[in-house]
Amino acid sequence: MSQLQTNLIAAAIGATIGVISAASIFIYQKVLEKQQHAMKNDHLNEVDRRLTELQTELERLRAQQNQQRKKKKLNLKRDNDTTYATTDNDTDVDFSTAGDDEFFDCSDSENGISDIENRTTEATCPGLDFSLLDAHYQQDGCEEDNYVQLRNLVDTYPNNVDIVWRYARSCYAYFNCIADPSAKQAIICAGINACDKVLDAPNADLHKWCAILLGKNNDFLPIAEKIKNGHYFKEHVMKALEIRPNDPDLHYMLGRFRYEVANLGWIERKIAATLFSEPPSASYEDAIDSFQKAEEFSVKVNLENRLFLSKCYIALGNYKLACQLLEKTCDLSVVNEDDKKIQNDARQLLAKYSRYQ
Repeated sequence: MSQLQTNLIAAAIGATIGVISAASIFIYQKVLEKQQHAMKNDHLNEVDRRLTELQTELERLRAQQNQQRKKKKLNLKRDNDTTYATTDNDTDVDFSTAGDDEFFDCSDSENGISDIENRTTEATCPGLDFSLLDAHYQQDGCEEDNYVQLRNLVDTYPNNVDIVWRYARSCYAYFNCIADPSAKQAIICAGINACDKVLDAPNADLHKWCAILLGKNNDFLPIAEKIKNGHYFKEHVMKALEIRPNDPDLHYMLGRFRYEVANLGWIERKIAATLFSEPPSASYEDAIDSFQKAEEFSVKVNLENRLFLSKCYIALGNYKLACQLLEKTCDLSVVNEDDKKIQNDARQLLAKYSRYQ
């Protein structure tokens, strides 16, 4: 390989990664002029061929960079519309380094999409029917396909809130379909990380599903981290309730948080006191208020909500009211396996506390 070819490769690669300074461009120009004047026409043809190869290679590298969506901000000093050209035997070779999209990618976008294009896709996502995604989510056995589809979409549109919260929802559904603990935690964390990027958006579903994923992540955390995680859980639930105050699921989630805080043991309370200047506090009465609102706004019966409402009454010694709710829970006809498990828990509590009525 000639020294000229080596210089061309170095210059082209340097331009691609944005590290050519004004001084290096000047030196490159002078060296090129000196060496090209000594070249014959066949050497110029070799240069042209090599430049074509370099251009192809650089296009491949650029495509690879876009696919990997690496954060790169190129602080590039260059003179616009400047052409470095040398002439030998009436033959011109044009080495343009300014404004050439084959050599420079100065986009600030993290995923290779311009800011204007990002704003357009965030608003409309042309060709994407969210109703089909929602229908797909409702189908049994499609959890993995739905998760993969939305994972790809969130990679393409990481700032689209409507895609992100649906991705978080798919993470939760897929989480419940796999057994490997490390894979389960990775999926939950990926969903949380996706939500974190758009948390400024005033979207109830975004905060709701972020809170749900935070709740599931507690399965993998030690006590201190669980308490800290619970703080973020409540924060997202409250933000979602500010936007959608009549959502029964959100009231149930807040009730669960309040119940767990009211039910904290002495050790957990000491840990909470060291983690927060104002440690989380809630009473069983607070939890009852949330569970009752969930009952009020629910279109259909939420057996788990009733079960925990009964547990609150039991904790307060109101066994009569607790057993009345437990009896109603046990009398319902259910098919779902989760509901059957809840009914079984309700029967055990009823058998234990019915004699205290």
